Amino acid sequence: MPVMSRENIFKEHIRTLKPYEPGKPIKELEREMGLRRVIKLASNENPLGPSRKALHAMRRAIREVHLYPESTCFYLVKRIAQELGVQENQILVGNGSNEIIELLARGFLSEGDEVLSSETSFLVYPILAQVCGARFVGVPMKDMRYDLEAILKAITERTRIIFVANPNNPTGTYVTTTEVENFLARVPKHVLVCFDEAYVDFVEARDFPHMLFHIKAGKPNVVLLRTFSKAYGLAGLRVGYACAPADLVAYLHKVRQPFNVNSVAQAAAAAALDDRFFLWRTKWLVSRGRKYLTLHLERLGLKVVPSQANFLLVDTGRDADDVFKALLGHGLIVRSMKAYGLGTWIRITVGRRGQNAQCVRLLKAYLKKRSQES
Repeated sequence: MPVMSRENIFKEHIRTLKPYEPGKPIKELEREMGLRRVIKLASNENPLGPSRKALHAMRRAIREVHLYPESTCFYLVKRIAQELGVQENQILVGNGSNEIIELLARGFLSEGDEVLSSETSFLVYPILAQVCGARFVGVPMKDMRYDLEAILKAITERTRIIFVANPNNPTGTYVTTTEVENFLARVPKHVLVCFDEAYVDFVEARDFPHMLFHIKAGKPNVVLLRTFSKAYGLAGLRVGYACAPADLVAYLHKVRQPFNVNSVAQAAAAAALDDRFFLWRTKWLVSRGRKYLTLHLERLGLKVVPSQANFLLVDTGRDADDVFKALLGHGLIVRSMKAYGLGTWIRITVGRRGQNAQCVRLLKAYLKKRSQES
């Protein structure tokens, strides 16, 4: 038997993978920077925190954490199905919608297969494609939006999954009802189309597509992803779900780990769906904050992409990492978009009123200083 070197045990497509880099927690940055108070507008979290109903549910659930959780998320699945008006066997709950994306990759991708999406979208799509040995094809955007026509032209016999983030992260833009209907009518049956609606609760556009219609109509190759991390303020619990044809959900259960969603998360998510007032407050805060930031950032001469999400993509005209570091020094965290190939762009999460105002003040001071230096 030939002797293998240690280096040969590593798969090349995983060894060369560039992992996803999440934003650092506030407490960690406060320690590193020696700051007393940090404002984090980088990770698209809910500045209101979780709802009171979710908090009460968590406190009750904590009493039974010595027991394994309900493996099928029975009660949460039942509540989500009721909320969406679909059958319970059409719902799959995961450890965040990220896990659902991973299950789709593990369930449908083999080495040599292809995954299509936009070249400027959620970075987890190409990462998980590469983990599975598949080829990721990032199709260029058109006016900062998904170009569904170009994606159609990029489909080959090796294409297995298409990811469409709608609204898209990091641009905040969306594809319309008409565009989606024309697209789905022409996608081959062998291709799974996954619509990632992590930010759907913040949408105000009237021509935004209602993907549940396609699920209820029995479209066999459409998957809808949603999360409790954004509008419901449960990012730290990691719970999301898929709505899809029943046979596809049953298939994904075979690659899902048992007990993948903890009992506290299940209880909190079910309770969060019942807190209508909290969801309304969140939507109101984001709508007002989005308008405020857009107005004042444009007054500073910055380009702001119109957004349907709880964040804004902003072209500072300066090196994005330099802007990030300068704001960080004053206790404000935004997200540099260099990892997305957008060298002068930053992403700003909509915060509370005072946080938004502080963001504008610090950006104004930064731009003034840089202007004076040049």
